[in-house]
Amino acid sequence: MRKYRSWLMGLGIGLIIGASMLQLIQLAQEQAVMVAEEPITREQLKDEAEKADLVLLTEEQLAAKVESAVSAALQDEAPKTQGESEGNKETNSALKPPEPSKDPEPKTATLNVTYGMTLTEVADELKMLGVIEDAEDFIYVASSIAKKMSVGKSTFTGKPTYKAIMQELTREK
Repeated sequence: MRKYRSWLMGLGIGLIIGASMLQLIQLAQEQAVMVAEEPITREQLKDEAEKADLVLLTEEQLAAKVESAVSAALQDEAPKTQGESEGNKETNSALKPPEPSKDPEPKTATLNVTYGMTLTEVADELKMLGVIEDAEDFIYVASSIAKKMSVGKSTFTGKPTYKAIMQELTREK
């Protein structure tokens, strides 16, 4: 008996799993029949919509709401365009370039780290993206994470420190 122990264990486990799968299949078939027998009524649908804080509309009501929203948007836009055209008449002779904003948005760079990418390749890509200035310096500092880099997209905002770059390259994606 000991000779066939693993075979008998496999047979028993297989029978148990097979019986469980058969029960699940029968349960799914019963539920499919019950769903097919009972179509949902409009009242049931309305009750479910109210529970979810939704509104049930007919096609005509939906079209009317869309039409009113479009007309409201057009009315809001009309005064803006009229004001702009009046302003353009006054300043047509002296066109001025727009003033740069005082707080420029920090530049966002995205690096896609692929499987098998070396630290040197990552450093070169970061240098091309403008995230780091010196690739060799970054390689020296980040040599400890060379084998720990995670595959996926890494996003860098502004000018991050080497430590922040290393954390982004090793985080789970």
